[in-house]
Amino acid sequence: MLKILKILKTREWVYFACGVAFIVLQVWLELTMPDYMSEITQLAVSGAPSGMGEIWKKGALMLACAFGSALGSAAVGFFAARIAAALSFRLRSRIFDKVQSFSSEEINRFSTASLITRTTNDVMQMQMIVSMGLQIIIKAPILAVWAIVKILGKNWQWSAATACAVIVMALMMLFLFVVVFPKFRKIQKLTDNLNSVTRENLTGVRVVRAYNAEEYQEEKFSRANDELTRTHLFTSRAMAVLSPVMTFVMSALTLAIYWIGAYLIDALPTGAARAALFGQMTAFSGYAIQVVSAFMMMAMIFIILPRALVSVRRIDEVLSARTGIADGPLSCLPEGAPAGTVEFKNVSFKYPDASEYVLKDLSFKA
Repeated sequence: MLKILKILKTREWVYFACGVAFIVLQVWLELTMPDYMSEITQLAVSGAPSGMGEIWKKGALMLACAFGSALGSAAVGFFAARIAAALSFRLRSRIFDKVQSFSSEEINRFSTASLITRTTNDVMQMQMIVSMGLQIIIKAPILAVWAIVKILGKNWQWSAATACAVIVMALMMLFLFVVVFPKFRKIQKLTDNLNSVTRENLTGVRVVRAYNAEEYQEEKFSRANDELTRTHLFTSRAMAVLSPVMTFVMSALTLAIYWIGAYLIDALPTGAARAALFGQMTAFSGYAIQVVSAFMMMAMIFIILPRALVSVRRIDEVLSARTGIADGPLSCLPEGAPAGTVEFKNVSFKYPDASEYVLKDLSFKA
């Protein structure tokens, strides 16, 4: 992955730094809103005569934070799109230039269908992971750590409920990573196979019709298509379980926080203590939701990261491949030599895996 990212230029790294700065600002604004919500709750519960003006003031600041967070998200999306577009543009150019230098041996080793898939589908996976990387991969850990720091030192019962929710989500993601990740590796190979069968049928359509082999080709395509479809359905169904589980955990955590808070508030004497604890419960609920949201973002990473890692490895295989034909050094023609002179000195050639040379020590001047 780092080798691929080295093709980014200084301008893209500046975009990256700006994106990270906007992410930090966005997280700070999102984690400030529960504080204002806590203050609004305490003012509403206390019923002070001057509380309405403060409620409007805190509410306006809360809306300003939400608006600033939305602007920060738009800025991060802009920078991420520029970085992803530049990366995909340079990757496609480098893969195309590399394939241009391949001999028949390298092309046959990768196969034409696989090279097409690596230039299109695999590069698209890279573009997707980079465009979502700034918005999810970087934001999720920052949001999770910052929100956890915010709730440290609060009521231990609420913290225990949040910890249980985090453990459930972590186990769920670990299970999906172990079960689904190998299938994502298989999808890329099956896509190569499907492209190969399709290309074979299209380029040899005259031969297929001449030998009345349409049914054979249809069965061959159906086998490749069915296997790819089954693998896609398996991964999609496995990942489809993730969203409802995360939603259930989030709802259960909110219910647990308010249920615990009800008992804690009921145990306190009436007055300011209850209002303060009620406000703390509201703020803690907001922070807990942010922690769960961060883990939901990480779950999305587990959906796109496995395919992206496979695509990175496949792209690197092409870019790192050694070509069988190496160009010699360029030299100027000697003085007096006619233009357009081509000279071969001791040139030899043999086909891949052949035991004997077809041409050996060939020398001539044209």
